Amino acid sequence: MSKGKKRTRITSSKNSASKITVRAHQYQKRGVYYDTWLVQGWKENGKWQKKQFKSEDEAKSFASTKQIEKVNTGRKQDLHLTSLNESQLREAEDAIKSLGDSYTIKQAIEYFLKNHRHPEQRIAISSAMRIYLDDCENEGTRTRTITQKRLIIEKLFATLDDCDVDNVTKEQAEAFLRNLRGKDGVSKATRKTWNNCRNELNHFFKWAGESDLSTNRPYTFQNPIEAIKTFTARQVADQRKPIAVTPPDKLMRRFSALMSWKGGDMAKFFALLYFAGIRPDAEHGEIAKLGKREKELINLETRTIHIPANVSKTKEARQVYICDNLLAWLKAYEDRPLIPSNHGRMMRRVRKAFKISHDETRHSFISYHVALHRSLGDVALQAGNSESMVKKHYLNLRPAEEGTNFFSIVPDMKTGKAVYAENVTTTEANLRVI
Repeated sequence: MSKGKKRTRITSSKNSASKITVRAHQYQKRGVYYDTWLVQGWKENGKWQKKQFKSEDEAKSFASTKQIEKVNTGRKQDLHLTSLNESQLREAEDAIKSLGDSYTIKQAIEYFLKNHRHPEQRIAISSAMRIYLDDCENEGTRTRTITQKRLIIEKLFATLDDCDVDNVTKEQAEAFLRNLRGKDGVSKATRKTWNNCRNELNHFFKWAGESDLSTNRPYTFQNPIEAIKTFTARQVADQRKPIAVTPPDKLMRRFSALMSWKGGDMAKFFALLYFAGIRPDAEHGEIAKLGKREKELINLETRTIHIPANVSKTKEARQVYICDNLLAWLKAYEDRPLIPSNHGRMMRRVRKAFKISHDETRHSFISYHVALHRSLGDVALQAGNSESMVKKHYLNLRPAEEGTNFFSIVPDMKTGKAVYAENVTTTEANLRVI
């Protein structure tokens, strides 16, 4: 028998690195012949593969895709018609790689557009601050509070080189708070200062995120302060200094000095601070506003001091009863204005000379009132505090005897000194709330 003709190889060698081939192929099934196109020449899971297609175009398209997969050492790729150029395609591929399986490009774009302003709509912190402070003023915010807000926000944009509002991150804001320092410029700021600054910045960024057509807001879609912690009341209390209270004998010597200094111009001022508990800010606080309406709000006949809502720090009206020794001081200096000229400079000199802390006068009034009368509700109404606050900080702070002495200090105009009055009544009726 003769040897048959040697078959010509029409497929790639099993170990060949040639490209994937496409050829016409015919097969018979149940007596019927079918014409197809066969693609072969690639491996999957270590085994050679092949696949049939009805049309030549489908076979060639599939073969091209598989050939690119073989040549490309990266991930699987598909061939598609696109309007993107090569650089844009590379950016899209890098974005998909960075997002992984967590998010799609569409989700990332939607989040970005929702949380970032257009470059032409951005605003610097300093510019936003001016609009914000104007809004605060229009809403009736106290001048002192507006000043505090301005100082804090100015420190922030100085630290961040006055960047755009929407560029401020939580990490930057938290670093700013951690770098706050005390009055000495060296020690770390107290927890109370942290909370105050954090709350002011939180209010600013919350305002910046609100919609308002008149000011072209929102300026940002995220509040970087919202997630920053605040210290609890207990943590703040751990750093609080002991309540400063002036002993009666020391206070008597102070008033004697006030009576002889500049003709007693500051005697009435400090009498109202000590014996009525008026809040002591002489620039913009209760005592300053009270001085502008002295004849209207201080009634010696009914022995009442009216603190209306627009004078009160808490924006809640209250009344203070004029006790016997305070009445003596007010009558002795009735012809003197409560707020003399240069009162700010004079007050600072007195505080410095006597080393009077900021709220020492008010602390003294509440502490000695509680010591003398044991009435939390009465002093809470007069001072404008809550009963729980009075109980927490002032109950049993001073003995009753000191309370009696405190509310017995009166002026002796003959000697020009302060003395303990012999006949001053210190019953609860004289220190009641109207």
